[in-house]
Amino acid sequence: TEEKGNQKETLKINTSKLKKYFPKNTTPKQMEETIIKLLERELQRKRNRDSR
Repeated sequence: TEEKGNQKETLKINTSKLKKYFPKNTTPKQMEETIIKLLERELQRKRNRDSR
């Protein structure tokens, strides 16, 4: 199906599943930012490994 501009697909993860990986007072926004950074690092690591 075609995705329209205002119909972005989203992924929801219950924060209770993530809390064990973060300090106690981490906000959901901080969790999201950290997860994105980690995914970007992993992607870069894989690209570097694959280019050898």
